[in-house]
Amino acid sequence: MRVGVLLVAAGLSVSSGSFAARAWGQEKQGKDKAMGSGMPDAQQMDEMMKKWQAVASPGEHHKRLQHFVGSWKLSTRMWMSGPGSEPTVSQGTATVKWVLDGRFLLEESSGEFKMPGPDGKEMAVPFKGLGLGGYDNYRNLYVGTWADNLNTHLLTMAGTCDPSGKVFTSYAQMDEPMLDVHGRMVKYVTRIINDNKHVVEIYDLHAGDNYKVLEITYERQ
Repeated sequence: MRVGVLLVAAGLSVSSGSFAARAWGQEKQGKDKAMGSGMPDAQQMDEMMKKWQAVASPGEHHKRLQHFVGSWKLSTRMWMSGPGSEPTVSQGTATVKWVLDGRFLLEESSGEFKMPGPDGKEMAVPFKGLGLGGYDNYRNLYVGTWADNLNTHLLTMAGTCDPSGKVFTSYAQMDEPMLDVHGRMVKYVTRIINDNKHVVEIYDLHAGDNYKVLEITYERQ
């Protein structure tokens, strides 16, 4: 990870002066053949940098995420046999904070999941997870990633928020090795109940639009 960070930093320092120019040349290549090199002049470069700064800066959409900052107690219900069955109930905690100068939220969760063991009886499995989420100004979408100690895949999701600013809906593709399924569509709905509570619902769209498999209630500590 440290090597990757150093490489990224080196790449940024080398390319910061030429990135916009190369991007401009690629975008305008077809139109500027008759004009010579197609490289931007000083005014065009200034306009490009202003566009980049606008896209790269946190804005109003990021403010909607402020609710999630803090320390939380988690209660998770999971329906292993589908909606209508008896759910398993697990407990955990999470901390959420702003990182990268207010551009993303970092969530660190831990606890346990109650799952069927090899003998069919319920067993507690230690759980740790990391989430990174924010708002992509260029794509106009809320975006996020998730990784945990129960899988080796990295989930990526994207979605929107309703006009009230209280309901976030995102979609992702998730593999299901136990069923030999790849790219299973999943919907995540996060509802802000009040200042100290929100609920995350996870739906398996492969099984049905309202097939809820997991629900996590966050209560502020």
